Amino acid sequence: MKKLLLLAFFSIKLLNAQAQDNNWTWGGQLDPAQAAYDVKHYTLNLAVDPENKSISGSADAVVKIISPIDRIKLDLIDQYKVSQVRVNGKKAKFTRTKDQLIVQLKEQYKPGERVTVSVDYAGTTPEAVNPPWQGGFTFSKDATGKHWIGLSSQNEGAKIFMPAKDHPSDEPDEGVEQFITVPAPYQVAANGVLISKEQKGNNITYHWKTDYPINNYGINFTVGDFAVAQKEYTTVNGNKVPMVLYLLKQNESKAPELMAVLENSVKTQEKYFGEFPFWKDKIGIVETPYLGMEHQTINAYGNNYKFTKVDTTTHDWLLYHELGHEWWGNKVSVKDWADFWVQEGLTTYGDWLFIEEHGGHKAYLDQVKQVGRNIRNQKPVIVKEFASSDEAYHGDIYTKGAYVMHTLRYILGDEVFFKTIKNFVTDPAYTYENQIKTFDLQNYINVNTDHNITPVFDMYLRTTKLPEVLVKQTGDETYTVQIPNINFSLPMDVRTDSGVQRLELSNKPVIVNSKQTPVIDEDEWYLKKVKVEKQDL
Repeated sequence: MKKLLLLAFFSIKLLNAQAQDNNWTWGGQLDPAQAAYDVKHYTLNLAVDPENKSISGSADAVVKIISPIDRIKLDLIDQYKVSQVRVNGKKAKFTRTKDQLIVQLKEQYKPGERVTVSVDYAGTTPEAVNPPWQGGFTFSKDATGKHWIGLSSQNEGAKIFMPAKDHPSDEPDEGVEQFITVPAPYQVAANGVLISKEQKGNNITYHWKTDYPINNYGINFTVGDFAVAQKEYTTVNGNKVPMVLYLLKQNESKAPELMAVLENSVKTQEKYFGEFPFWKDKIGIVETPYLGMEHQTINAYGNNYKFTKVDTTTHDWLLYHELGHEWWGNKVSVKDWADFWVQEGLTTYGDWLFIEEHGGHKAYLDQVKQVGRNIRNQKPVIVKEFASSDEAYHGDIYTKGAYVMHTLRYILGDEVFFKTIKNFVTDPAYTYENQIKTFDLQNYINVNTDHNITPVFDMYLRTTKLPEVLVKQTGDETYTVQIPNINFSLPMDVRTDSGVQRLELSNKPVIVNSKQTPVIDEDEWYLKKVKVEKQDL
Protein backbone atom coordinates (compact mmCIF):
# COMPACT_ATOMS: atom_id res chain seq x y z
CA MET A 1 0.00 0.00 0.00
CA LYS A 2 3.05 2.20 -0.27
CA LYS A 3 2.90 3.13 3.39
CA LEU A 4 6.06 5.18 3.27
CA LEU A 5 4.42 7.34 0.62
CA LEU A 6 1.41 7.70 2.89
CA LEU A 7 3.62 8.77 5.80
CA ALA A 8 5.31 11.30 3.55
CA PHE A 9 1.86 12.56 2.52
CA PHE A 10 0.95 13.22 6.16
CA SER A 11 4.32 14.89 6.85
CA ILE A 12 4.01 17.20 3.83
CA LYS A 13 0.45 18.04 4.83
CA LEU A 14 1.65 19.04 8.28
CA LEU A 15 4.50 21.23 7.00
CA ASN A 16 2.32 23.04 4.53
CA ALA A 17 -0.49 23.55 7.03
CA GLN A 18 2.00 25.28 9.31
CA ALA A 19 3.35 27.40 6.46
CA GLN A 20 0.13 28.85 5.08
CA ASP A 21 0.26 32.62 4.70
CA ASN A 22 -3.14 33.51 6.11
CA ASN A 23 -2.93 31.02 8.96
CA TRP A 24 -6.66 30.34 8.79
CA THR A 25 -7.57 27.81 11.41
CA TRP A 26 -10.68 26.86 13.37
CA GLY A 27 -11.73 25.26 16.61
CA GLY A 28 -10.10 26.07 19.92
CA GLN A 29 -12.10 27.56 22.76
CA LEU A 30 -15.65 28.25 21.60
CA ASP A 31 -16.50 31.95 21.53
CA PRO A 32 -19.25 32.61 24.15
CA ALA A 33 -21.16 34.63 21.54
CA GLN A 34 -21.25 31.56 19.30
CA ALA A 35 -22.05 29.21 22.17
CA ALA A 36 -25.36 31.04 22.48
CA TYR A 37 -26.80 29.44 19.36
CA ASP A 38 -26.88 26.08 17.57
CA VAL A 39 -26.74 25.82 13.77
CA LYS A 40 -29.53 23.69 12.35
CA HIS A 41 -29.17 24.14 8.59
CA TYR A 42 -27.12 25.90 5.91
CA THR A 43 -28.22 26.82 2.38
CA LEU A 44 -25.70 27.95 -0.22
CA ASN A 45 -26.80 29.74 -3.38
CA LEU A 46 -23.61 30.56 -5.25
CA ALA A 47 -22.48 31.29 -8.78
CA VAL A 48 -18.96 30.13 -9.63
CA ASP A 49 -16.99 32.19 -12.15
CA PRO A 50 -14.09 30.01 -13.34
CA GLU A 51 -12.48 32.74 -15.44
CA ASN A 52 -12.29 35.28 -12.63
CA LYS A 53 -11.81 32.69 -9.89
CA SER A 54 -14.63 34.16 -7.86
CA ILE A 55 -17.94 33.27 -6.25
CA SER A 56 -21.03 35.37 -5.63
CA GLY A 57 -24.44 34.83 -4.14
CA SER A 58 -25.89 34.19 -0.72
CA ALA A 59 -25.89 31.82 2.20
CA ASP A 60 -28.55 31.16 4.83
CA ALA A 61 -27.81 29.92 8.32
CA VAL A 62 -30.78 28.66 10.31
CA VAL A 63 -29.91 28.75 14.01
CA LYS A 64 -31.66 27.81 17.21
CA ILE A 65 -31.17 30.15 20.16
CA ILE A 66 -29.69 28.52 23.25
CA SER A 67 -29.37 31.58 25.50
CA PRO A 68 -30.69 35.13 25.00
CA ILE A 69 -28.58 37.09 22.49
CA ASP A 70 -28.81 40.35 20.57
CA ARG A 71 -26.24 39.48 17.91
CA ILE A 72 -25.08 36.50 15.89
CA LYS A 73 -21.40 36.11 15.13
CA LEU A 74 -20.43 34.18 12.01
CA ASP A 75 -17.03 33.45 10.49
CA LEU A 76 -16.25 34.62 6.95
CA ILE A 77 -12.82 35.56 5.62
CA ASP A 78 -12.14 39.17 4.71
CA GLN A 79 -11.61 38.36 1.01
CA TYR A 80 -15.38 38.41 0.56
CA LYS A 81 -17.38 41.61 0.52
CA VAL A 82 -20.73 41.42 2.28
CA SER A 83 -23.35 43.58 0.58
CA GLN A 84 -26.43 42.78 2.65
CA VAL A 85 -27.61 40.77 5.64
CA ARG A 86 -31.19 39.80 6.47
CA VAL A 87 -32.60 38.30 9.65
CA ASN A 88 -35.82 36.35 9.10
CA GLY A 89 -36.18 38.16 5.79
CA LYS A 90 -35.69 41.70 7.14
CA LYS A 91 -32.61 43.80 6.48
CA ALA A 92 -30.21 43.85 9.41
CA LYS A 93 -27.17 45.87 10.42
CA PHE A 94 -23.80 44.16 10.48
CA THR A 95 -20.15 44.85 11.16
CA ARG A 96 -16.97 43.12 10.05
CA THR A 97 -14.03 42.24 12.26
CA LYS A 98 -11.05 40.07 11.33
CA ASP A 99 -12.54 37.22 9.26
CA GLN A 100 -15.86 37.57 11.08
CA LEU A 101 -19.33 38.92 10.45
CA ILE A 102 -21.34 40.25 13.41
CA VAL A 103 -25.06 40.56 12.75
CA GLN A 104 -27.10 42.82 15.00
CA LEU A 105 -30.55 41.56 16.01
CA LYS A 106 -33.37 44.08 16.36
CA GLU A 107 -34.83 42.10 19.23
CA GLN A 108 -33.54 39.66 21.80
CA TYR A 109 -34.53 36.15 20.86
CA LYS A 110 -35.42 33.59 23.51
CA PRO A 111 -34.04 30.06 23.96
CA GLY A 112 -35.72 27.65 21.56
CA GLU A 113 -36.53 30.24 18.91
CA ARG A 114 -35.17 29.78 15.40
CA VAL A 115 -33.57 32.58 13.40
CA THR A 116 -32.55 32.61 9.74
CA VAL A 117 -29.56 34.79 8.89
CA SER A 118 -29.12 35.44 5.16
CA VAL A 119 -25.86 36.88 3.87
CA ASP A 120 -25.21 38.26 0.38
CA TYR A 121 -21.49 38.16 -0.41
CA ALA A 122 -19.01 37.94 -3.25
CA GLY A 123 -15.31 37.98 -3.95
CA THR A 124 -12.22 36.37 -5.34
CA THR A 125 -11.72 33.02 -3.68
CA PRO A 126 -8.58 32.10 -1.73
CA GLU A 127 -6.49 29.93 -4.01
CA ALA A 128 -4.91 26.81 -2.55
CA VAL A 129 -1.15 26.92 -3.00
CA ASN A 130 -0.65 23.24 -2.17
CA PRO A 131 -3.97 21.49 -1.66
CA PRO A 132 -5.28 19.77 0.34
CA TRP A 133 -2.55 20.63 2.86
CA GLN A 134 -3.01 24.35 2.43
CA GLY A 135 -6.69 24.60 1.66
CA GLY A 136 -8.69 26.82 -0.63
CA PHE A 137 -9.94 26.66 -4.20
CA THR A 138 -7.89 24.80 -6.80
CA PHE A 139 -8.31 26.09 -10.36
CA SER A 140 -6.99 23.63 -12.89
CA LYS A 141 -7.66 22.43 -16.43
CA ASP A 142 -8.35 18.96 -17.79
CA ALA A 143 -6.65 17.45 -20.83
CA THR A 144 -8.99 19.29 -23.21
CA GLY A 145 -8.43 22.67 -21.55
CA LYS A 146 -11.75 22.78 -19.72
CA HIS A 147 -11.97 24.19 -16.21
CA TRP A 148 -11.63 21.84 -13.24
CA ILE A 149 -12.23 23.39 -9.83
CA GLY A 150 -11.73 21.78 -6.44
CA LEU A 151 -12.28 22.99 -2.88
CA SER A 152 -10.50 21.79 0.26
CA SER A 153 -10.84 23.31 3.74
CA GLN A 154 -10.02 20.79 6.48
CA ASN A 155 -7.47 22.96 8.27
CA GLU A 156 -9.08 26.29 7.37
CA GLY A 157 -12.76 25.62 7.94
CA ALA A 158 -15.84 26.58 5.95
CA LYS A 159 -15.29 30.33 6.36
CA ILE A 160 -13.08 30.31 3.25
CA PHE A 161 -16.17 29.80 1.11
CA MET A 162 -19.26 30.54 3.25
CA PRO A 163 -20.37 32.38 6.39
CA ALA A 164 -20.53 29.78 9.16
CA LYS A 165 -20.17 29.08 12.82
CA ASP A 166 -16.73 27.67 12.20
CA HIS A 167 -16.26 25.36 15.16
CA PRO A 168 -16.19 21.54 15.06
CA SER A 169 -18.64 21.32 17.96
CA ASP A 170 -21.54 22.60 15.87
CA GLU A 171 -22.61 20.77 12.74
CA PRO A 172 -25.87 21.66 10.97
CA ASP A 173 -28.12 18.97 12.44
CA GLU A 174 -30.62 19.22 9.60
CA GLY A 175 -28.08 19.17 6.81
CA VAL A 176 -27.10 21.44 3.94
CA GLU A 177 -28.60 22.51 0.63
CA GLN A 178 -26.46 23.81 -2.21
CA PHE A 179 -27.59 25.65 -5.32
CA ILE A 180 -24.38 26.00 -7.32
CA THR A 181 -24.51 27.76 -10.68
CA VAL A 182 -21.77 27.20 -13.28
CA PRO A 183 -21.37 27.92 -16.98
CA ALA A 184 -22.58 25.21 -19.34
CA PRO A 185 -21.50 22.46 -19.95
CA TYR A 186 -19.85 22.13 -16.54
CA GLN A 187 -21.21 19.90 -13.80
CA VAL A 188 -21.19 20.22 -10.03
CA ALA A 189 -20.64 17.24 -7.75
CA ALA A 190 -21.58 17.91 -4.13
CA ASN A 191 -22.89 16.37 -0.92
CA GLY A 192 -26.07 14.35 -0.70
CA VAL A 193 -28.65 13.86 -3.44
CA LEU A 194 -28.93 15.74 -6.72
CA ILE A 195 -32.45 17.21 -6.56
CA SER A 196 -32.40 19.02 -9.88
CA LYS A 197 -30.37 20.80 -12.52
CA GLU A 198 -31.81 23.75 -14.36
CA GLN A 199 -30.30 25.58 -17.32
CA LYS A 200 -31.00 29.25 -17.95
CA GLY A 201 -29.14 30.68 -20.90
CA ASN A 202 -25.50 29.70 -20.65
CA ASN A 203 -25.63 28.75 -16.97
CA ILE A 204 -26.71 25.59 -15.16
CA THR A 205 -27.78 25.47 -11.50
CA TYR A 206 -27.28 22.21 -9.64
CA HIS A 207 -29.38 21.67 -6.53
CA TRP A 208 -27.81 19.27 -4.03
CA LYS A 209 -29.30 18.38 -0.66
CA THR A 210 -28.49 16.25 2.37
CA ASP A 211 -30.59 15.91 5.50
CA TYR A 212 -27.76 14.30 7.45
CA PRO A 213 -25.63 16.34 9.88
CA ILE A 214 -22.34 17.28 8.23
CA ASN A 215 -19.09 18.74 9.52
CA ASN A 216 -18.06 22.12 8.13
CA TYR A 217 -15.07 20.97 6.10
CA GLY A 218 -17.15 18.09 4.73
CA ILE A 219 -19.42 20.60 2.95
CA ASN A 220 -18.06 20.63 -0.57
CA PHE A 221 -18.58 21.10 -4.28
CA THR A 222 -16.34 20.29 -7.25
CA VAL A 223 -16.76 21.69 -10.77
CA GLY A 224 -15.67 19.96 -13.97
CA ASP A 225 -16.60 18.41 -17.29
CA PHE A 226 -17.33 14.99 -15.88
CA ALA A 227 -18.36 11.58 -17.10
CA VAL A 228 -20.75 10.02 -14.61
CA ALA A 229 -20.81 6.31 -13.81
CA GLN A 230 -23.38 4.81 -11.46
CA LYS A 231 -24.52 1.47 -10.10
CA GLU A 232 -26.70 0.30 -7.26
CA TYR A 233 -25.08 -1.08 -4.12
CA THR A 234 -26.83 -3.15 -1.47
CA THR A 235 -25.53 -2.38 2.00
CA VAL A 236 -24.76 -5.00 4.61
CA ASN A 237 -28.19 -4.24 6.11
CA GLY A 238 -29.98 -4.68 2.79
CA ASN A 239 -30.55 -1.02 1.90
CA LYS A 240 -30.10 0.16 -1.69
CA VAL A 241 -27.77 3.08 -2.29
CA PRO A 242 -26.34 4.52 -5.52
CA MET A 243 -22.58 4.36 -6.03
CA VAL A 244 -21.65 7.33 -8.21
CA LEU A 245 -18.35 8.31 -9.83
CA TYR A 246 -17.68 11.77 -11.27
CA LEU A 247 -14.56 11.35 -13.40
CA LEU A 248 -12.94 13.60 -15.95
CA LYS A 249 -14.11 12.54 -19.39
CA GLN A 250 -10.51 11.76 -20.33
CA ASN A 251 -10.61 9.03 -17.66
CA GLU A 252 -14.05 7.60 -18.41
CA SER A 253 -12.55 4.25 -19.44
CA LYS A 254 -11.19 3.82 -15.92
CA ALA A 255 -14.64 3.91 -14.34
CA PRO A 256 -15.34 0.13 -14.32
CA GLU A 257 -12.14 -0.74 -12.46
CA LEU A 258 -12.48 2.17 -10.04
CA MET A 259 -16.10 1.19 -9.37
CA ALA A 260 -15.01 -2.38 -8.59
CA VAL A 261 -12.33 -1.08 -6.21
CA LEU A 262 -14.87 1.19 -4.53
CA GLU A 263 -17.42 -1.60 -4.11
CA ASN A 264 -14.89 -3.94 -2.55
CA SER A 265 -13.70 -1.11 -0.30
CA VAL A 266 -17.22 -0.43 0.97
CA LYS A 267 -17.78 -4.12 1.69
CA THR A 268 -14.56 -4.32 3.69
CA GLN A 269 -15.36 -1.18 5.70
CA GLU A 270 -18.87 -2.49 6.40
CA LYS A 271 -17.50 -5.77 7.74
CA TYR A 272 -15.65 -4.00 10.53
CA PHE A 273 -17.66 -0.82 11.09
CA GLY A 274 -21.21 -1.60 10.04
CA GLU A 275 -23.49 -0.29 7.32
CA PHE A 276 -22.41 2.57 5.08
CA PRO A 277 -23.59 5.56 7.16
CA PHE A 278 -25.25 7.72 4.49
CA TRP A 279 -27.18 5.19 2.45
CA LYS A 280 -30.13 7.60 2.00
CA ASP A 281 -27.81 9.82 -0.06
CA LYS A 282 -25.07 8.08 -2.06
CA ILE A 283 -21.58 6.60 -2.04
CA GLY A 284 -19.83 9.23 -4.10
CA ILE A 285 -16.36 9.84 -5.56
CA VAL A 286 -15.31 12.90 -7.53
CA GLU A 287 -12.01 13.26 -9.34
CA THR A 288 -10.19 16.32 -8.01
CA PRO A 289 -7.10 18.32 -9.00
CA TYR A 290 -5.57 17.57 -5.58
CA LEU A 291 -4.89 14.33 -3.74
CA GLY A 292 -7.99 13.77 -1.63
CA MET A 293 -10.30 14.62 1.26
CA GLU A 294 -13.22 13.02 3.10
CA HIS A 295 -16.12 15.15 1.91
CA GLN A 296 -19.32 13.48 3.06
CA THR A 297 -20.83 11.29 0.29
CA ILE A 298 -18.59 12.91 -2.33
CA ASN A 299 -15.02 12.02 -1.39
CA ALA A 300 -12.28 13.81 -3.30
CA TYR A 301 -10.10 11.46 -5.34
CA GLY A 302 -6.84 12.54 -6.95
CA ASN A 303 -4.68 9.42 -6.79
CA ASN A 304 -4.55 9.09 -10.58
CA TYR A 305 -5.68 5.45 -10.54
CA LYS A 306 -2.44 4.23 -8.98
CA PHE A 307 -3.84 0.86 -7.98
CA THR A 308 -1.75 -1.61 -6.03
CA LYS A 309 -2.25 -5.23 -4.99
CA VAL A 310 -2.88 -6.60 -1.52
CA ASP A 311 -2.18 -10.24 -2.31
CA THR A 312 -4.48 -10.67 -5.32
CA THR A 313 -6.91 -7.85 -4.46
CA THR A 314 -6.79 -4.57 -6.37
CA HIS A 315 -6.50 -1.68 -3.95
CA ASP A 316 -6.35 2.11 -3.87
CA TRP A 317 -5.05 3.30 -0.50
CA LEU A 318 -6.28 6.88 -0.94
CA LEU A 319 -9.80 5.93 -1.97
CA TYR A 320 -9.99 3.47 0.91
CA HIS A 321 -8.69 5.92 3.50
CA GLU A 322 -11.05 8.74 2.52
CA LEU A 323 -13.96 6.29 2.34
CA GLY A 324 -13.17 5.19 5.89
CA HIS A 325 -13.86 8.72 7.06
CA GLU A 326 -17.53 8.21 6.21
CA TRP A 327 -17.58 6.21 9.46
CA TRP A 328 -14.77 7.97 11.38
CA GLY A 329 -15.05 11.70 10.77
CA ASN A 330 -18.45 12.06 9.15
CA LYS A 331 -20.65 9.65 11.12
CA VAL A 332 -18.50 9.80 14.27
CA SER A 333 -17.27 13.39 14.54
CA VAL A 334 -15.30 15.04 17.32
CA LYS A 335 -16.45 18.27 18.95
CA ASP A 336 -12.93 19.39 19.84
CA TRP A 337 -9.95 19.14 17.47
CA ALA A 338 -7.98 17.95 20.49
CA ASP A 339 -9.60 14.60 19.71
CA PHE A 340 -8.75 14.70 16.00
CA TRP A 341 -6.99 11.34 16.45
CA VAL A 342 -10.36 9.57 16.76
CA GLN A 343 -11.18 10.51 13.18
CA GLU A 344 -7.74 9.97 11.70
CA GLY A 345 -6.46 7.17 13.94
CA LEU A 346 -9.52 4.94 13.61
CA THR A 347 -9.62 5.54 9.86
CA THR A 348 -5.93 4.63 9.57
CA TYR A 349 -6.51 1.52 11.66
CA GLY A 350 -9.24 0.60 9.19
CA ASP A 351 -6.62 0.88 6.44
CA TRP A 352 -4.56 -1.76 8.25
CA LEU A 353 -7.61 -4.01 8.55
CA PHE A 354 -7.96 -3.98 4.77
CA ILE A 355 -4.46 -5.46 4.56
CA GLU A 356 -5.39 -8.14 7.07
CA GLU A 357 -8.68 -8.91 5.37
CA HIS A 358 -7.14 -9.37 1.93
CA GLY A 359 -3.48 -10.12 2.68
CA GLY A 360 -3.59 -12.11 5.92
CA HIS A 361 -2.60 -11.58 9.54
CA LYS A 362 1.14 -11.66 8.88
CA ALA A 363 0.82 -8.90 6.30
CA TYR A 364 -1.14 -6.90 8.87
CA LEU A 365 1.55 -7.38 11.52
CA ASP A 366 4.28 -6.47 9.04
CA GLN A 367 2.40 -3.28 8.17
CA VAL A 368 2.01 -2.32 11.83
CA LYS A 369 5.70 -2.93 12.54
CA GLN A 370 6.75 -0.78 9.62
CA VAL A 371 4.49 2.06 10.67
CA GLY A 372 5.48 1.77 14.34
CA ARG A 373 9.12 2.34 13.54
CA ASN A 374 8.26 5.65 11.86
CA ILE A 375 6.15 7.10 14.67
CA ARG A 376 7.89 10.25 15.89
CA ASN A 377 6.30 10.48 19.37
CA GLN A 378 7.55 14.04 19.87
CA LYS A 379 4.30 15.41 21.25
CA PRO A 380 1.17 13.85 22.76
CA VAL A 381 -1.50 12.67 20.36
CA ILE A 382 -3.91 14.90 22.30
CA VAL A 383 -1.86 18.08 22.52
CA LYS A 384 -4.29 20.08 24.68
CA GLU A 385 -7.98 20.54 25.33
CA PHE A 386 -9.82 23.03 23.11
CA ALA A 387 -7.22 22.83 20.36
CA SER A 388 -7.41 24.58 17.02
CA SER A 389 -7.03 22.54 13.85
CA ASP A 390 -3.43 23.73 13.45
CA GLU A 391 -2.55 22.88 17.04
CA ALA A 392 -4.17 19.45 16.91
CA TYR A 393 -2.84 18.32 13.55
CA HIS A 394 0.36 16.29 13.49
CA GLY A 395 1.40 12.99 11.93
CA ASP A 396 0.99 10.88 15.06
CA ILE A 397 -2.78 11.40 15.16
CA TYR A 398 -2.82 9.00 12.20
CA THR A 399 -0.12 6.50 13.04
CA LYS A 400 0.11 6.48 16.81
CA GLY A 401 -3.66 6.85 17.01
CA ALA A 402 -4.03 3.71 14.90
CA TYR A 403 -1.36 1.94 16.94
CA VAL A 404 -3.36 2.58 20.11
CA MET A 405 -6.21 0.66 18.48
CA HIS A 406 -3.77 -2.13 17.59
CA THR A 407 -2.68 -2.28 21.26
CA LEU A 408 -6.27 -2.21 22.44
CA ARG A 409 -7.07 -5.15 20.18
CA TYR A 410 -4.40 -7.23 21.91
CA ILE A 411 -5.56 -6.22 25.40
CA LEU A 412 -9.24 -6.94 24.75
CA GLY A 413 -8.84 -9.86 22.36
CA ASP A 414 -10.26 -9.97 18.84
CA GLU A 415 -13.83 -10.94 19.70
CA VAL A 416 -14.38 -8.22 22.29
CA PHE A 417 -12.37 -5.58 20.43
CA PHE A 418 -14.15 -5.83 17.09
CA LYS A 419 -17.57 -6.13 18.71
CA THR A 420 -16.97 -3.10 20.92
CA ILE A 421 -15.66 -0.85 18.15
CA LYS A 422 -18.50 -1.77 15.80
CA ASN A 423 -21.07 -1.25 18.54
CA PHE A 424 -19.63 2.19 19.27
CA VAL A 425 -19.67 3.38 15.65
CA THR A 426 -23.25 2.13 15.23
CA ASP A 427 -24.57 3.57 18.53
CA PRO A 428 -26.89 6.60 18.00
CA ALA A 429 -25.57 8.16 21.20
CA TYR A 430 -22.18 8.76 19.57
CA THR A 431 -23.01 9.32 15.91
CA TYR A 432 -24.37 11.89 13.48
CA GLU A 433 -25.52 14.93 15.51
CA ASN A 434 -24.08 13.49 18.73
CA GLN A 435 -20.44 14.45 18.51
CA ILE A 436 -17.84 13.01 20.81
CA LYS A 437 -14.63 13.46 22.73
CA THR A 438 -11.96 10.88 23.52
CA PHE A 439 -13.56 10.33 26.91
CA ASP A 440 -16.73 9.03 25.25
CA LEU A 441 -14.85 6.28 23.43
CA GLN A 442 -12.71 5.56 26.48
CA ASN A 443 -15.70 5.34 28.81
CA TYR A 444 -17.67 3.22 26.34
CA ILE A 445 -14.87 0.64 26.26
CA ASN A 446 -14.55 0.66 30.06
CA VAL A 447 -18.28 0.15 30.57
CA ASN A 448 -18.77 -2.47 27.86
CA THR A 449 -15.73 -4.65 28.49
CA ASP A 450 -14.04 -6.16 31.51
CA HIS A 451 -11.07 -3.82 31.13
CA ASN A 452 -10.18 -0.37 32.39
CA ILE A 453 -8.29 1.12 29.48
CA THR A 454 -8.05 4.62 30.97
CA PRO A 455 -4.37 4.24 32.01
CA VAL A 456 -3.51 3.03 28.50
CA PHE A 457 -5.26 5.98 26.87
CA ASP A 458 -3.71 8.39 29.36
CA MET A 459 -0.20 7.15 28.65
CA TYR A 460 -0.34 6.70 24.88
CA LEU A 461 -2.64 9.59 23.96
CA ARG A 462 -2.00 12.25 26.58
CA THR A 463 1.77 11.84 27.03
CA THR A 464 4.79 10.74 25.02
CA LYS A 465 5.67 8.17 27.66
CA LEU A 466 6.20 4.56 26.53
CA PRO A 467 6.39 1.41 28.68
CA GLU A 468 10.03 0.66 29.54
CA VAL A 469 10.27 -3.09 29.97
CA LEU A 470 13.20 -4.30 32.04
CA VAL A 471 14.39 -7.90 31.57
CA LYS A 472 16.90 -8.77 34.28
CA GLN A 473 18.83 -12.01 34.58
CA THR A 474 18.83 -13.33 38.13
CA GLY A 475 20.25 -16.85 37.66
CA ASP A 476 21.47 -19.35 35.07
CA GLU A 477 17.91 -19.95 33.88
CA THR A 478 15.90 -17.28 35.69
CA TYR A 479 14.92 -13.74 34.79
CA THR A 480 12.62 -11.08 36.14
CA VAL A 481 10.47 -8.98 33.86
CA GLN A 482 8.84 -5.71 34.93
CA ILE A 483 7.80 -2.27 33.69
CA PRO A 484 9.18 0.08 36.34
CA ASN A 485 7.81 3.31 34.85
CA ILE A 486 4.07 2.47 35.01
CA ASN A 487 1.69 2.17 37.96
CA PHE A 488 -0.75 -0.24 36.30
CA SER A 489 -0.40 -3.59 34.57
CA LEU A 490 -0.24 -4.58 30.92
CA PRO A 491 -0.55 -8.06 29.43
CA MET A 492 2.36 -8.90 27.13
CA ASP A 493 3.56 -11.93 25.24
CA VAL A 494 6.86 -13.28 26.56
CA ARG A 495 8.76 -15.89 24.56
CA THR A 496 10.98 -18.33 26.46
CA ASP A 497 12.58 -21.62 25.48
CA SER A 498 9.29 -23.31 26.34
CA GLY A 499 7.16 -21.11 24.06
CA VAL A 500 5.09 -17.94 24.27
CA GLN A 501 3.08 -17.10 27.35
CA ARG A 502 0.95 -14.04 28.09
CA LEU A 503 2.07 -12.43 31.33
CA GLU A 504 0.59 -9.55 33.27
CA LEU A 505 3.45 -7.09 33.66
CA SER A 506 3.66 -4.16 36.06
CA ASN A 507 6.28 -2.36 38.14
CA LYS A 508 6.56 -5.51 40.26
CA PRO A 509 9.05 -8.14 38.96
CA VAL A 510 7.64 -11.33 37.46
CA ILE A 511 9.94 -14.38 37.63
CA VAL A 512 10.46 -16.18 34.32
CA ASN A 513 12.29 -19.48 33.91
CA SER A 514 14.14 -19.80 30.63
CA LYS A 515 17.42 -21.09 29.24
CA GLN A 516 17.45 -18.19 26.79
CA THR A 517 16.82 -14.49 27.21
CA PRO A 518 13.06 -13.85 27.17
CA VAL A 519 11.76 -11.98 24.13
CA ILE A 520 9.11 -9.40 24.96
CA ASP A 521 6.16 -8.72 22.65
CA GLU A 522 7.84 -9.99 19.47
CA ASP A 523 4.74 -9.25 17.38
CA GLU A 524 4.94 -5.61 18.51
CA TRP A 525 1.47 -5.08 19.87
CA TYR A 526 2.90 -2.24 21.93
CA LEU A 527 5.00 0.82 21.33
CA LYS A 528 7.60 0.30 24.04
CA LYS A 529 11.26 0.22 25.04
CA VAL A 530 13.00 -2.95 26.19
CA LYS A 531 16.18 -3.10 28.24
CA VAL A 532 17.98 -6.36 29.02
CA GLU A 533 20.39 -6.62 31.96
CA LYS A 534 22.51 -9.78 31.98
CA GLN A 535 24.72 -10.94 34.80
CA ASP A 536 28.08 -12.69 34.67
CA LEU A 537 27.14 -15.94 36.36
